[in-house]
Order: sequence, then structure tokens, then C-alpha cells
Amino acid sequence: MRLDKKAAAVIIAFFIVCGVPGCERKDIEDFNSRNETEESVTTEGISESLEEVTYETTETEATTEEKRPDIRTLTITATGDCALGPIQTHGYGGSFHAYYDDYGEGYFLENFKELFESDDFTIVNLECTLTDRPVYVDEESEKEFYIVGRPEYTGILSNSGVEGCSLGNNHTRDVGSGGLEDTEAACDNVGLLWAYNQTTAIYETKEGFRIGFVSSHVSGSAERENYIRNGIEELEQEDVDIIVACCHWGEEKEYYPTDYQIRLAHEFIDLGADLIIGNHPHVIQGVECYDGKMICYSLGNFCFGANHHPFDMETMVYQQTFTFVDGELMPYIDARVIPARVSSTTEFNDFKPTYLEGEEKASLLDRINTYSAPYGYARFDEDGNFYYAEAEDVLKDSESEEVTSDTE
Repeated sequence: MRLDKKAAAVIIAFFIVCGVPGCERKDIEDFNSRNETEESVTTEGISESLEEVTYETTETEATTEEKRPDIRTLTITATGDCALGPIQTHGYGGSFHAYYDDYGEGYFLENFKELFESDDFTIVNLECTLTDRPVYVDEESEKEFYIVGRPEYTGILSNSGVEGCSLGNNHTRDVGSGGLEDTEAACDNVGLLWAYNQTTAIYETKEGFRIGFVSSHVSGSAERENYIRNGIEELEQEDVDIIVACCHWGEEKEYYPTDYQIRLAHEFIDLGADLIIGNHPHVIQGVECYDGKMICYSLGNFCFGANHHPFDMETMVYQQTFTFVDGELMPYIDARVIPARVSSTTEFNDFKPTYLEGEEKASLLDRINTYSAPYGYARFDEDGNFYYAEAEDVLKDSESEEVTSDTE
């Protein structure tokens, strides 16, 4: 029995239109040659190939309805650091507390609520402690800043389309283990899923997709690195559809990842992660496509209440759509970055992330491509959509950009 031409065309057009699979830039003929039982399909021979697409069948099956491919998509959005509270040296006037009291919880993420509600899963790095406990500043410790907000600030996230929080960072224990427990409880109270060290989380969408995520402040700690490794293994055993590894790492205010970040990111993908989301440097770092998976080394800050005047107010939101055909994840990249600023004004931080437009947007996209240039073919067009750079452009980038990588 032949697959009818309309269904076959859907499958073939799917692979042609959606892009080249993986990050090896293989052409369509190479991709289809993996299946030795079918003839290869090329763009030049689509009409002929339609006649050749067949299924083995029995007489009984011939009387049943022909099977259509089940094509479904899953969209995940990620942001930079969300510090929902001031540092201990801030007074009340102009603070995150004052903005919350004056404008309410809906103020802060108002510009991005529609985006976050329109996807399947939004995750942020919750870079603070949410507790009513008093802040104890340890004068003997090397810690300089303590970021503490109120427990009710979780409503800022949950009522703006955010479903998940990465707690594996260097500020969720700013009021000790008790403060961390209060933060976890505050998330639980509004239905925000969270992951922290050995505790992983799984979010199930309305369509039945299962997204697993793991989170840790990995920088320089073998123990915390193992939280990510073990978390990926655990989530694989839970039979999730997508695994997101949230890594807190790198050097603050550095626009390029360290060798340590790169090595770990590659290892975590080799272990089974489908997407790496990095934070901690407080600035944007480049994006890499490794073995068909995306790595965001740092998304910068986002809704950041810990600084009235950040030295770099630019940020980006990362969004990726994963496509499944008959339950199988397709090996191509459909992603975009959304340029933004942490504030609606450039004069000071009003804690309200805002989309960039025009020249500001174009300028930031150019810098994102520059930051990504040392790590391969990943680039973003004028609308922020992912594409593979041509080999000659990558060579030109590497010759024109003098980029050094820090090591740890």
C-alpha cells in the first residue's frame, strides 16, 4: 500500500523546510541515507520520490485508514537572573520593595507576560532568597552582597506565565538553610516547580510532554558538578521528553565563557542534556550548537532588583521549539534570542525588563553573534532567529575577532 501523496509530502516538506538536522550541516540526502531501507529523498527529486515512498502492508492493513504522521511541538523559554529583592545596603526609597508596594506584582514582568504565557514552559534563574527571616551579614565571610525578597514575590513569576525556577546559585542560601527552605516553600505555595542540587523537577505540559530540569552552582566544585551529572541520569530514567541543565558558572562581567564552562557544557550534553542554560556572569555570553544541542553560556540579568545602576543593562531571552514526529525528537534547531534591557529606562534600573527595538536590537544581535563566533556556526538573523553561518563567514569571524578564553 502506498502512503498517499499528501501525507508523504508533509513528511518530506517537514525536513526540507524546517532546516538542516543537527550541527554538522549535513544535506538532506545524507540525512535520509541513514535509513537504508528507504530510497533517499532530495529536493531535486521530490515528485519522483513521492512515488517511491511505500509501506509494507498486509491485506488486513490495506482496509484500515492510512496512518498520518503525528507532528507536535514543544516551546521552552529561558531568562537570565531574576533577583526579586534588594541587597542589604539598599534603603527603601527606589528599592525593589518600594516598586512592589507602589505598583504591585504585575508591574515587573508586564512586558513579557504574553510571551511567557504563550509557550509551553518558562524557566528563570531565581537569584535570591525569599524569606521573612532577618538578614544576618557574616562579617568574616567573603560574601559581599545578600539578595533577599519577600516570600510573596513568587507571585511575580507565577502570575506572569513562569512555571519553573532554577535555585542552584550563590544567593538562595543568603539567609542560611532556613532561608532556602522558605524560598522552596514560597515556590511550592504558588505552584512554581524548582530544582536545586540533588533535587530535580519535572514539568508536564497540557499536551503530555514531560520536561525535566536540574540546577546547581557548579563553578569549581566537583560535588556540584555531580549534581548535574546525576540529575541528567535520573531524568533519563524518568523517561522525560526534554532535559534542561541549568548551570550557574563562569566569571562575572566576562562576555566569553571559560574553558571550564565549555568543557562541562559539552560533557553534560554528551550525558543526555538537550539544552544548557547558563547564568551568573551578569552579562550576555555567546551561544553554541554542540552535537545538535544548544548551549546558552550566560543569559545575563533579567528582572534584577539587586542593582540600581547595572553597568550593562542588556539581556536576552532564549526560546527554542522542539518538534516531535510520532514521538521522536527531530534533529534540527528552531530557536531564537529576544534582545531586551533589564529596565524600561536607560537612566536607572526600574526592574521592568523591556524589549529592544530598532538600532538597539540590531546592535545587540550583532554582539551576540560576535560572542558566539568562537564556538562554531550558531548565529542569529535580524529578527533573532537561529541559523547556521556559512563556513567562510566563520573563518572570517575567527580571523577578524581576537578572542581569548579564560581558564579555571
